[in-house]
Amino acid sequence: RTPLTGIVGASSALLEKETELDKETEHNLIKGIKDDSGWLIRMVENLLSVTRISEGLVSLERAPEAVEEIVGEAVGRIKKRFADRTIHVKVPRDLLMVPMDGTLIEQVLINLMENALRHGGSDAEVWVNVTKTKESAIFSVRDNGKGIPEKRLPDLFDTFAVEARERSDMSRGLGLGLSICMSIIRAHDGTLEAKNNEHGGATFWFTLPLDGGDGK
Repeated sequence: RTPLTGIVGASSALLEKETELDKETEHNLIKGIKDDSGWLIRMVENLLSVTRISEGLVSLERAPEAVEEIVGEAVGRIKKRFADRTIHVKVPRDLLMVPMDGTLIEQVLINLMENALRHGGSDAEVWVNVTKTKESAIFSVRDNGKGIPEKRLPDLFDTFAVEARERSDMSRGLGLGLSICMSIIRAHDGTLEAKNNEHGGATFWFTLPLDGGDGK
């Protein structure tokens, strides 16, 4: 309801006070409608994805994907919405192919980066890093922002705890999106974890098995 309220409020102001608004106010209202609409579309897409996976309505379409391309596409989409923010990217020099549903993993990366940028503060930077072990590819998203409240760490990815918290504080972003990310990574037979950094900010990281996991 939060983005819908913003959309209705801004569009009502544009219709009711069309002749009274200066250009800057009009631009800000239109931008608000666009931003809220985009956020709502992403949330609906996320919910559809996790519902289909959880209920077994769709199976993962895993195929070998070039990690560099998946990360690049996710960062490119985020940069369109956060053009003035700094995102550092580091991937292996050698071509790394990992079995995955590329669209869903891209969605996980976008969710994690968006959380970092929205909640880390206006000056927070983000580092996206991919490394390889013998059995897994490890994707990490780190920021130098405000970090995660300690009381939220134990149930950060728990759907039911998130739903209760969302109802009480109406916060957006650092909630349902993370439980959706967890569902996607679990469906890939991977792991997803988070921690606060020693010198500020937080790091989220997930692993994907190089052999494709149980569903290979």
